[in-house]
Amino acid sequence: MPIKQREFSKAALKKGFVAVKSDHCYFYLKDANDEITNVRTKIGQHGSMKDISDDLLSVMYKQLHFESKNEMMRFIDCTKNYEEYLAYLKAHGVV
Repeated sequence: MPIKQREFSKAALKKGFVAVKSDHCYFYLKDANDEITNVRTKIGQHGSMKDISDDLLSVMYKQLHFESKNEMMRFIDCTKNYEEYLAYLKAHGVV
């Protein structure tokens, strides 16, 4: 199920990511010390594309180290906060 780029961006910014825009919009996760981690993803900045496709979501959930696309969707729906996400990444040895 596609989601709006705006929804993902809003959720990512709330969850400790910073956005860097160029031809794409890159999202980098900051850790508790406000340093950039190796957790990152990107979405296109195409004027006509307002949705993130299922195919791209499948790539993004792996880049963000989720175990499933459904888990990433819960993250976007704000059922998991920044501290929980960071603890999850630490438990899995990502950060």
